[in-house]
Amino acid sequence: MTAPELHYRRMVRLLPRWYRADREDEMVGALLDARDGGRLESGRELLAMLGLGLRARLAASSAPARVVAFGDTVRLVALLGLLWGVMKGVLAAGYELSAAISYPRMLGSHAGPAMAQAAHYFWRDLALVAAVLVPLAFLLAGRRRVARVLAGAVLVAGFAAFLRRYSFSFSPDLLGYFIPQWLPLLLMVVGFHVGAPLPVAKKWWLALGAAGASAFYFGFSGETDLRGLSWYAWAAVLIIPVYFAFRRRTAAWSFSIAACCALVLIQPLVLRATMAAPGFMLIDLLQISLLGSGIVALVVAGIADYRRVS
Repeated sequence: MTAPELHYRRMVRLLPRWYRADREDEMVGALLDARDGGRLESGRELLAMLGLGLRARLAASSAPARVVAFGDTVRLVALLGLLWGVMKGVLAAGYELSAAISYPRMLGSHAGPAMAQAAHYFWRDLALVAAVLVPLAFLLAGRRRVARVLAGAVLVAGFAAFLRRYSFSFSPDLLGYFIPQWLPLLLMVVGFHVGAPLPVAKKWWLALGAAGASAFYFGFSGETDLRGLSWYAWAAVLIIPVYFAFRRRTAAWSFSIAACCALVLIQPLVLRATMAAPGFMLIDLLQISLLGSGIVALVVAGIADYRRVS
């Protein structure tokens, strides 16, 4: 075996075993022919192989059932996570708008500074909504490449802002707060590759409209004792039994809803743990127990659904 052939055989190992089982010799031969013919630029073959390996591991069809289920789960977690990001930002914007409107009545002539601060947070929340919604809108419009580039740009900008603000601190509480926000964008970039199906735009626009309207309503209603950890934690608690009421469950949906419910739970838990505040209230513990048991039930259902079709 020549050195170039050994090199390419090692490179082909970047592909999953099921993919290269019947293709390895053919691919190595094609790479050697392209190299000898001068059609293969140095370094490009590695990038191409990495991209092909990613697409194969997140395949949507023509792959083993477990691979398709994993790829579908990644794409659904991306979509549901972005939906949660829009909901969270709209809820925060509704709360700040409600606060700005109530300050003149509460503070009278001294309301100016408080209103200015509320307006600052309101526009910040809208900017965060746009950072999530714009890439998702391009994806729903069929502009896959633009959507992935925008999502990558938002990720890079967010990570750079994180490094600047927190001075390269990667403490568990900071990572626990920010990773749930970054993960859906990352999964959108890697999951919606050229071989993946695009989401059904009409259904997801309806979901966005319903989630945004309900989030604005609860945010504008302000703080109540029923809020618990967060309003969207209650939304996750309600979604789980509704999902189980449907007969047409799939492993991908079960796993993706479980993953997103975990993301919804982690962030407020991190915030509560880092706040100089008393322990959890009874309603917080109720949310945690309901959401935790729902996540376990979803994972068990996902395993059963996967075994049923595999």
